[in-house]
Amino acid sequence: MRTGDRATTNTTSRPGRIARFAALIGLLAACSLPASAAAAEPTPSEAAELGRQAYDYGFPLLDMLRIRHGMTSVPCPDGRGNAPINHIANASKFATPTDRTVVAPNTDTLYSLAQIDLKKGPIVLRHPDMGDRFFDFELVDPWTNVIGYVGTRTTGSDAGRFVIRWSGRKQAAKVKRTDLPVIKSKYRRVWVIGRTLAGDEADQATAYDIMKRYKLTKLNGKKYKLPADCHRGKGEPTKYTTPTDGPGFISQLNEAMINNPPPKRDQPLLDELAPLGIGPGLSPEDADLSPEVLNALYDGVSAEAVALPTAARVGFLQESITNKGWVFADSDIGDFGTDYLLRAKIAIVGIGANTPEEAVYPAALADSDGNLLNGANDYEMIFPAGDLPPARYFWSLTMYDFDGYLVDNPIDRYSLGPSHPPLVKRQDGSIAVAISHDEPSADDVNWLPAPAGAFRLNMRLYGPSKRVLNGNWTPPPVVKIP
Repeated sequence: MRTGDRATTNTTSRPGRIARFAALIGLLAACSLPASAAAAEPTPSEAAELGRQAYDYGFPLLDMLRIRHGMTSVPCPDGRGNAPINHIANASKFATPTDRTVVAPNTDTLYSLAQIDLKKGPIVLRHPDMGDRFFDFELVDPWTNVIGYVGTRTTGSDAGRFVIRWSGRKQAAKVKRTDLPVIKSKYRRVWVIGRTLAGDEADQATAYDIMKRYKLTKLNGKKYKLPADCHRGKGEPTKYTTPTDGPGFISQLNEAMINNPPPKRDQPLLDELAPLGIGPGLSPEDADLSPEVLNALYDGVSAEAVALPTAARVGFLQESITNKGWVFADSDIGDFGTDYLLRAKIAIVGIGANTPEEAVYPAALADSDGNLLNGANDYEMIFPAGDLPPARYFWSLTMYDFDGYLVDNPIDRYSLGPSHPPLVKRQDGSIAVAISHDEPSADDVNWLPAPAGAFRLNMRLYGPSKRVLNGNWTPPPVVKIP
């Protein structure tokens, strides 16, 4: 009988009413049962697959927290990107090959890093007049999505003050009385990644003097106090690791999701994971799973912890080989939505990456013939005089080893670009880059030293033009020299 027919019928027999009442009682009883009892237990293969998905989903959050714990483990700002909560750590010099906290550090901008906590109230970010010097502050949430920007492109170079507040009526009421621009965060924890363009050592010193005037204050203008033991010295940051074993990873993820609630758009995946004890405050040990299913779940997590880094690199590698050179990352970087695998891969190869409107990062792992880049060979790139990289603020070419870290070399040169003088031009105005392990003999080329083995190249284009964003411009090919 159709639903409409039942709604218009008033002659239901007493036995029929009793039967429906019994069915209702049964439904309520089923709803009150734990999810594991109300639904069929997944098979071991299904549990393993969900374990893999859980690792992809949760890795960026846990790695962000790893970075946060390490950065804030020092009693004083140390000039290397580490500082207590709500304090800025300005780097006075570029990264070197010994810096391995984050993947793919640049040597174009000096970093100003801070981990802020908005629980006790809004925070004001201040910067001085920056003149013609490019800078930006990228605000990143715990799930590695970009909340917003302060900087040359978005807010201009004049001296500015900007309020960062946590969502909620209390903080909204507090900032109502201010006329300062407000950036709203759905999360109390925010990673502030500041970048200030600099050149040689003298210019780095000049930029650093400007960066000392970057401030984080309370809404009333008062500074945050440093820990009492700051006077004892800067100290070394504590090294943390992201768990790769199934029980350890899921335990940390479930705890992390309590203080960093997943976005509402993630609910469909969370509904699939919840019966296995994965979610804020849950535990697989309390999910009434059979030993076979529980072990399969943990094995799936552990397997993905091993496979993901390789898959991330192999994916870019295969694309670079297919393209015979350069690969552009996905346009959803920094605003990942529900593309959890992309988010996890970017966390592996370059966590904290900008959105494309701010900067793009073409990468090359293969030459123009589709062969892997290796320091056993010599290569050349030619930027034609009329077709230099179309970037409004700056561009650069950086050498990394295959894992994405800077490569030690005898002249301490890790990048080339207009802000890395002197950039030699040929008589026709073109720029030739020699990429080799040994220094070239020609004097009209720019040498980018390569390691003896495998390596990768990354370009940075800050303020990319529409030609870049719509795919109508790619870097010159990396050509192997016979």
